[in-house]
Amino acid sequence: MKTYRQIWEAPKPFRSDKWDHYLDLYDRYLAPYRDGRPITYLEIGVQGGGSLCAAREYFGPEAGIFGIDTDPGSRAVEEAGIANRVFTGTQGDFDFLNEVIAEIGTPDIIIDDGSHQQGDMVTTFLGLFPVLADNGLYIVEDTHTVHYPSHQDTTLGINVYDYFKGLTDKMMADFMHQNRHRARFREHPDAREGRLDRRNPIGTAIGGLHFHDSMIVVEKTPYREAWRRNA
Repeated sequence: MKTYRQIWEAPKPFRSDKWDHYLDLYDRYLAPYRDGRPITYLEIGVQGGGSLCAAREYFGPEAGIFGIDTDPGSRAVEEAGIANRVFTGTQGDFDFLNEVIAEIGTPDIIIDDGSHQQGDMVTTFLGLFPVLADNGLYIVEDTHTVHYPSHQDTTLGINVYDYFKGLTDKMMADFMHQNRHRARFREHPDAREGRLDRRNPIGTAIGGLHFHDSMIVVEKTPYREAWRRNA
């Protein structure tokens, strides 16, 4: 089975550019999804179409390969029969994103390689992470634009790292009240009565949050109450 690097570096009918170290990170995070299931892959920012070509070969003919781009010319990779569909629109338009999700269904993998504007990277995550499949993967690329004066557009007053670094402690929201649930957390989950209120549904849905050079990777996992075991 070819690696992502081998696929991306081979001749393809459509081209795109990637930072070299991304290619190995893709294998690290995407390989678990090559298990034969018909995954749904959505990439924001199609550019020349090369990454959708690579995704098609990487995940196989049964995968749903979808893209979003502001340039109608990016639909060429769909017209060539490689992508299932390439939608034309902007990632900052929530109504448009909802229409995309209504058509493609629940995505397993979302890659944001779009505008790289600070506001878009945050608001797109806020709009799409809740509809990402459990055990899905969300990747934000080219986050080094945090340093670019040309990519500071945001109505939030924060940049992409302000937001994602702020999620790290939200993954532990069960512990917001010191000692409140200490006895509960020592019980077997099946023996507990009722459910805790989830104070931060995004934070508690994150199973892993990884920071790499110019890339942020978020793993989504089903929420499980904390369980302190003694053996």
